[in-house]
Amino acid sequence: MIGLLLTGLATGLLAAWIPTRGHWQIVHPRRALLLWAVAGILGLLLTATSVLYAAVHSLHVHPAGAVAESMTLTLVAWMGLGGLGVAGSLALLGRGDLGDEDGERPGIAELLSRRRTTSWQSGRITIVQIDDPRLIAVASASSSPTIFVSSTARNTLAPSHLAAIIAHEAAHLHQRHALARHLGAWHCACLPKRSRLRRDLTNRILLLTELAADDSAASRVGPAHLLDALSSLHALAPSRELAVRAARVRSVHGLLGNAPTLHRPPHRTDTQRHAESQ
Repeated sequence: MIGLLLTGLATGLLAAWIPTRGHWQIVHPRRALLLWAVAGILGLLLTATSVLYAAVHSLHVHPAGAVAESMTLTLVAWMGLGGLGVAGSLALLGRGDLGDEDGERPGIAELLSRRRTTSWQSGRITIVQIDDPRLIAVASASSSPTIFVSSTARNTLAPSHLAAIIAHEAAHLHQRHALARHLGAWHCACLPKRSRLRRDLTNRILLLTELAADDSAASRVGPAHLLDALSSLHALAPSRELAVRAARVRSVHGLLGNAPTLHRPPHRTDTQRHAESQ
């Protein structure tokens, strides 16, 4: 029972290491996200099973049984139930998207408050053009699948570039990246607040969801169009993330030519991003 509990806790910790250690995840982002989710769920199930086992058996220990066994089962049961309660509270408090912490990404409430100028359908996804001076393209799965595109983005970007960006946002919806980021926020909340592992996991979940969406968009509109779109966005609003993503598309998909020059805007961190790069 103790071994099962320790195994569950170790598996949960291992899940945080899977997307953060090494560079193979950059080439295979969807595989890394899947392994992370499976390991995390497995660790949670093992931990919950050990706690329930201890709780049930602590109530059925024979009076003549070993006192140490009874005390151990009771202690594990109460500590485990308390830990699961804390984890549940963190899940409720940490439902936000990991990207909500960077002050650049517009919230859904803000997008809904903008004046809608037009809308159109792309399969089951509704694309809504909003009146906003920023270069914005943001997917929202809160009610119905929706992609918000600013009038500035639609009027500034070439049609092929806009199509690539919309394909990228549609991939976020199809691959349920909002759910992955919610789970990532909960997982990070369970880790020590100032730990390096927590920072690394936050950064990697955000990055891997972007890279997975890039791969899907590349398969839909072509890697060359996606690379051109990322380069165009980078030229309009220089961003380290855009430059890194463009360089990766060129490398992974075997494209020739130069990726955008990497510029780090002042007073920004790697996890802070422009809304148009989502």
